[in-house]
Amino acid sequence: MAVIEVWGARVAVRYGDGRLVTTPLRADNEAALDISVAELARIALATTDEDQLAMLLFFRSAQFAVNGAPTDRHPVPVFLETGLREQAQVLIRAVERDLISLRRVFPPRPSLVPPRPVPGPNGPQRPDVSAAAGRMRYAGNSLREIDILHGCARPDEYVLELAQAGHEGAPGLVAITTLRLLFVSAWAVYEFPVAVLTGAEVRTTPGEVVTLRISGAGTELDFLDWEPADFARVVEAIGLACEIEHADGAIAQSLPSSADLFGEWQLLVERRKLGMVADDPFRRQAVGIMLAMPG
Repeated sequence: MAVIEVWGARVAVRYGDGRLVTTPLRADNEAALDISVAELARIALATTDEDQLAMLLFFRSAQFAVNGAPTDRHPVPVFLETGLREQAQVLIRAVERDLISLRRVFPPRPSLVPPRPVPGPNGPQRPDVSAAAGRMRYAGNSLREIDILHGCARPDEYVLELAQAGHEGAPGLVAITTLRLLFVSAWAVYEFPVAVLTGAEVRTTPGEVVTLRISGAGTELDFLDWEPADFARVVEAIGLACEIEHADGAIAQSLPSSADLFGEWQLLVERRKLGMVADDPFRRQAVGIMLAMPG
C-alpha cells in the first residue's frame, strides 16, 4: 500500500506496510511509537477540551505497553494541530480498511453450493440429501421423511447431515442445512434457523437412549435415538453451519465481552478498596474499561 504521512509542527505520523510510526520533531528525531496495525482494536479522532486534535489508538490487549506501561484499555493519544484533521482522516480510513481485512474470517471448507435436483423414482431428488442419507446408519427406516426432505430443502441452502430421531414422542428425521435445523416427520416439518443456534451435544447413557440436545433462542431441543454415530455427525455439521452463519465475512471480535470487562471492573474496585491501586491509575483503568464497553 502507499505510504500516508501527516506532518505537524510537533509530530509526524507515518502509515505504510502495516505499521504506524509516530516521530516527535525534535533534535534526536527518535520514533516515539512504532507498532503493527494488527495490535490495534480501532483508531479514532477526537477534540480535547483545549481544542487540540487527538488521534486515539485503542489497543487489542490491555497489557500492550507504551512508554513502559500497559495501556489498561485506555486509548493512547497522538496530539496534532487542528489544521491537520483532513490529513488525519485519510490516514485513519487507511488504517480502518486494513483492520477490516485483517479481521475477516475465511476458514477453509469444501464447496457447499446448493445442487440442482435430479430426476428420481419418486420425483426430483437433491444430490446433497441423497449423499447425507447415504451416510446414515439406518436410512431405510426414514425413507418417507427423506422423500419429504427432497421436496422441502430450499434452493439457497445445502443439506449437510441427517439422522433418524424421535422428538416429543414423534418419529422422524433431524436434518441440518447451512441455514436451518429441520425435524421432518410424516405429518409435519419444523424448522429452526441456524442463526439462533448456540450449541449442540450428544448425551449417551449406558443401556439407555442417546440424546441429541440442541440449544438456541433460550430453549433446548432434545432428539432421541439408539445410536450416537449419526448424532455425532449432526453435531459436527451444526458447528460448521454456525461458523458459516456467524463468521464468514464478519469482523472478528477485537474487544472483550461485556462479561469480561465487568469482571475486570470488579477486580479493579476490589484492588482499590485494598489500597493496591492509587487514585490516578484507578481513574485511568476505569476510563479504559468504560471506553471498551460494547455500544
